Amino acid sequence: MVRQPRVTPIDVLNFAGILIALYLAVVLSQTIYYNYTLNRHIETLRGEISLLQAQQERLNYNISYYKTDSFKDREARAKLGLQLPGEGVLILPNPHQSDLPEPINGVKPIQTKSNFGQWLDFLGGNG
Repeated sequence: MVRQPRVTPIDVLNFAGILIALYLAVVLSQTIYYNYTLNRHIETLRGEISLLQAQQERLNYNISYYKTDSFKDREARAKLGLQLPGEGVLILPNPHQSDLPEPINGVKPIQTKSNFGQWLDFLGGNG
């Protein structure tokens, strides 16, 4: 005679406990993942907030600068060509420009010797 295994109430309780434990593990892992994604989103938003606050500070600084008389004076000089009484224009020579005058009425300036020719003059005592 083959005996059939009997299901006892303890077996049913063990099976139910295992199912409840698996269900709780799944719910717990979902909650942990949800909290992780929320924290990442919160950190992203905090970064955006700090960026926007920095932009706001810069814009407030610009607004306060644009209200100053020095900005208005500078813009009037740059865009309108205005100047204060007694001011004049001072033109300084460009250090990168050659000292030779520009040709006037098609007359060419005197040509300078090449570097090699200048050395020959210098070594020969003509320089």
